[in-house]
Amino acid sequence: MAPQARSAGAPGPYRWKDFLSLHEDDLRELIDGHLLELEVPTKIHEWIVTILVTMLTNWALPRSAGLALVSGYKVRIRHDRGVMPDVQFFRRGGRPLPDQGLHRGAPDLAVEVVSPSSKRWDRVVKLEWYGAIGTNEYWIVDPTERTLERYLRGHDGALQLASQHANDERFAPDTFPELEIELARLWTMPEV
Repeated sequence: MAPQARSAGAPGPYRWKDFLSLHEDDLRELIDGHLLELEVPTKIHEWIVTILVTMLTNWALPRSAGLALVSGYKVRIRHDRGVMPDVQFFRRGGRPLPDQGLHRGAPDLAVEVVSPSSKRWDRVVKLEWYGAIGTNEYWIVDPTERTLERYLRGHDGALQLASQHANDERFAPDTFPELEIELARLWTMPEV
């Protein structure tokens, strides 16, 4: 779903500093000077985010390879645009990360878990934005279609579709040697 406007208390336009000052529970993103409410995450959305962050963290820790973060860490696109990828990964050896949000640069990996109403937003708009700030890799996970699309930075700097995976395939990206994600784990939540 395209984000929906919600009152912020003061009239906009809003900028990066306004976005950083939002309460940590505020899920709005900064879109062209407006603070817009994101769709409330579903149970399957949160499950997929949890599994991906766990797997990336379990891969990274023994290798001292980097840091995986969940939704909430802000990434600046430009002065009037800021987003919070569902999952982000920062490789070791980059610049130190500020506590509140990434003012310059990009995550090495950004992941968005789409809902039926946010497909265009994640597949077109955010794909372009992550490419523009220098993100090297972008995964789009669609629980309804049971797919994972992997985009990599091309020679022209844009993110380009590198591979598509579906259903119960094993996803083993070469940029994360020895990481294997059985996609069936993403679609299957334990009973509670």
